[in-house]
Amino acid sequence: MRPALLDGQTLGESLALLAKAAPDSRARFPTAGDDITAADLHIASAAAAHAFLRAGVRPGDIVGVLVPTAARFFTTVFGLWRAGAAISVLPVQAGFGDPRDTARRIARIAGVAGLRHLVLDRDYHELGDDLGRALATTAPEVVLVPPPSPGGTGDPLTLPTVDPDALAIVQFTSGSTSLPKGVMLPHRTTMAGLRACVVSGGFSPDDVFVQWVPTFHDMGLIGLQAHWLNGADVHAFSPTTFLRRPGTVLEHFAAHRGTVITGPNFSYDYLLDHVPAERLAALDLSSWRLAFNGAEPVSAATVRRFTEALAPSGVGPSVMYPVYGMAEATLSISYPAPGDTARIRAVDRDELARTGAVRPVAEAAPAAKPVVSVGRAVHGVELRIAGDDGAVAADGTLGEIQIAGEPVTTGYFRDPEATRAVFADGWLRTGDLGFLLDGELYVTGRRKEMVVVHGQNFFPDDVENVARTVPGVYRRRCVAFADTDAEGGERIGVIVETGDDPAPVIKEVRSRVAAELDLSQVRVYAVKPRWIPRTTSGKWQRVLAARRVTAGDGEGVFPATGSPDRGERV
Repeated sequence: MRPALLDGQTLGESLALLAKAAPDSRARFPTAGDDITAADLHIASAAAAHAFLRAGVRPGDIVGVLVPTAARFFTTVFGLWRAGAAISVLPVQAGFGDPRDTARRIARIAGVAGLRHLVLDRDYHELGDDLGRALATTAPEVVLVPPPSPGGTGDPLTLPTVDPDALAIVQFTSGSTSLPKGVMLPHRTTMAGLRACVVSGGFSPDDVFVQWVPTFHDMGLIGLQAHWLNGADVHAFSPTTFLRRPGTVLEHFAAHRGTVITGPNFSYDYLLDHVPAERLAALDLSSWRLAFNGAEPVSAATVRRFTEALAPSGVGPSVMYPVYGMAEATLSISYPAPGDTARIRAVDRDELARTGAVRPVAEAAPAAKPVVSVGRAVHGVELRIAGDDGAVAADGTLGEIQIAGEPVTTGYFRDPEATRAVFADGWLRTGDLGFLLDGELYVTGRRKEMVVVHGQNFFPDDVENVARTVPGVYRRRCVAFADTDAEGGERIGVIVETGDDPAPVIKEVRSRVAAELDLSQVRVYAVKPRWIPRTTSGKWQRVLAARRVTAGDGEGVFPATGSPDRGERV
């Protein structure tokens, strides 16, 4: 494989170097039906930069981007970067969901970011009217501009000089219940994050990268640029295409001899659930090198299922590639060594939750908790595990994952309080719990989502892994959370999606969870299919789901069976 080509101190400079080194490297957008080469993008983005400057965009501005996964997305973002502006790719769910809710969320981000310009593509015209009304009250100063027209001109030599320490990206959280926080990523930080991906993932210009993850997600935006600016051919689908026709995406991957694809854990289960085994077996996927699995907890069951199901298609045991990252790290925090088979261990769940000590056990042990290694810190990143007292925890001890290094964010935009809160002595506090074992990182969940009942800790995924096995739970969809009864007593709450006869499902879920965890304080809430909310990037929103169901959000929630409190105990 050819050596890496990624270079430069800014994203615009990196594109210029790419256009010289690999002018024919190509970005394809199969959903949109267009493509662009590095050489053509270099010319088109310079023209776009001049067009944005004429439209009033100024160096240092943050510009919102609502442009679909198409060649004009690349022209837009590189045009803005070369004009000296930072971009904020705004979160829009596949299919848009409720346009009014989407418009309100985007308008809130526009207000927090102080946007003066928002690039609104014609494909979002249905959203445009609602967005115009929402902006009129939240951020009336925002000017909506279209993506630059193709065929424009402009001299690259007359564009502003971009400082490597200038902001390149402001990545806003996509949650819907709190004020959005914008992760600040200057060009220098972003380029360091891209290098971390390239070096630790062993990326090469010979890779063929295929993605469907949305570009407003850090995995979608940074992961795409890591391959593109390294000289690889990239193929970017819209999320809708994958969700509606996952087999089509995989067939495209096979036809183009794809080597790398990315997605959260649920996407690999989704793929296997929706593509028949005989269709998979007909594909030659022997070129597949890495299937990045990140953005949410990695399931040992998914790792094994993927490997077994795709072996007949030529997929090797080292292809499934569990990783860990977050926007605050410019995507990547830890990777396994490429070519290594995913490492799965079993630890004593009760001991880990009670004392934080990691005690390996056999997978068949009664309290076995399978955990998947996400490797070691990537190039340029340091990580440590810190205890509740802030001291560095020993290997084999549960604590908060903290990170430092050049790819780590400089803080949250216009939010010094949140910035101060997230850093401890120069280390960024991720809010995630995990442990190191033999130098490798294992992530066990979010600190704020731990369930505590009578001083005993429970990991929500342990509860969910029991509940989702019950027949009648719709597509294994459930979430667990810390709940309280009418008297303020602590208990585990479990929300399960199910059909029109919830009573037997509620009874069985309650019985299995109580028996598995040796805990009587369990309350099961039954909701209709597709009720549990996800973020725009696909993660389950446990906190929002819990707030809605306990507040009596009646739509889609089945009435409680028996007493809602004491009668629900086993």
